[in-house]
Amino acid sequence: MKRAVLFFVAASVVVACFAYAQSVVSTKTKKTIVLPPETVDLKPGNGLDKVTTSCVICHSTDYITMQPKMTKAQWTGEVNKMIKVMGAPISPADAKEIANYLAANYGTGT
Repeated sequence: MKRAVLFFVAASVVVACFAYAQSVVSTKTKKTIVLPPETVDLKPGNGLDKVTTSCVICHSTDYITMQPKMTKAQWTGEVNKMIKVMGAPISPADAKEIANYLAANYGTGT
């Protein structure tokens, strides 16, 4: 009797695992995300091209314009945080140019 119960439990586990695996395989479909259109145009200036190619791959331009006016040192800290903490793929030269652009156009300029 114990053998029959153990066999039944084992068989049930195998069937359940197989059914789960099939549901995972059959539900794997390509998914897409449609992002809303940008609602903010950033100010023109030196470094805008770096911002539009480096920053907006992770967040919208709205996020930049919502920040308080920060000094150049503070913007540099924000850019470095995006690189070191968030993993933004930005070179040191581009980071400097981005921080300069942000300080000049969305900061105190100093």
